[in-house]
Amino acid sequence: MITFGDDAQMMHHIHYLDKSAPAFLADKLVEHAHSYPDLRQIVIVGIGTNRSPGDSLGPAVNSLLANSYTGNRRIRLFGTLEKPVHALNLKKTLTYLNKKHAQAYTIALDACLGQYFKIGTIQLVHGPLMPGLSMGKQLPEIGHIHLKGIVNNYGPINVKVLDKTSLTFVQDMALMMAQALTLTIDRLLPTMTDVEHDSAGDTLREDLLASSQTRFTR
Repeated sequence: MITFGDDAQMMHHIHYLDKSAPAFLADKLVEHAHSYPDLRQIVIVGIGTNRSPGDSLGPAVNSLLANSYTGNRRIRLFGTLEKPVHALNLKKTLTYLNKKHAQAYTIALDACLGQYFKIGTIQLVHGPLMPGLSMGKQLPEIGHIHLKGIVNNYGPINVKVLDKTSLTFVQDMALMMAQALTLTIDRLLPTMTDVEHDSAGDTLREDLLASSQTRFTR
């Protein structure tokens, strides 16, 4: 069974427009991943929906990554723009991960709201993500480490704030985060032990596994 929450909540942060952001985040992710012995598989879970621009950050990142890593047994992507992971199917996703990828190193991705002057900041936090906090939701935690992008500021009605967030802005943040994760994966893959083929692993594609198609192109 996957266990999350053993890490101290150490946080690194950098603005997505900072040219050093991809390399900075990759360095921190690789360092954290190497603290886990016998690294065999990386699972990346993008939390969010394709129905709200501000809440599409996590799925947008995974849709970009899917172009390079779909079919790679050591890299599993859950939650894309085509097949998002959200409040309604998060528990189902976690059940599947516990059954099929219990030993995987899990990275969670999500959008969040914050103070106005922090918009555009990417937060890399050691420990699990607790999705939906800004929306007052109580959802299961996920991830050994997680990335959050501050896409807008808090408002009286946070749902409407997310709906009115610029899609172009979110896409630009997603592109930078995908670059950081690509650097991370490319550095970790040569050090990872191969995994046995999971003959049943592809069944999740029916309703959860990431699609190789993106909803936007750069």
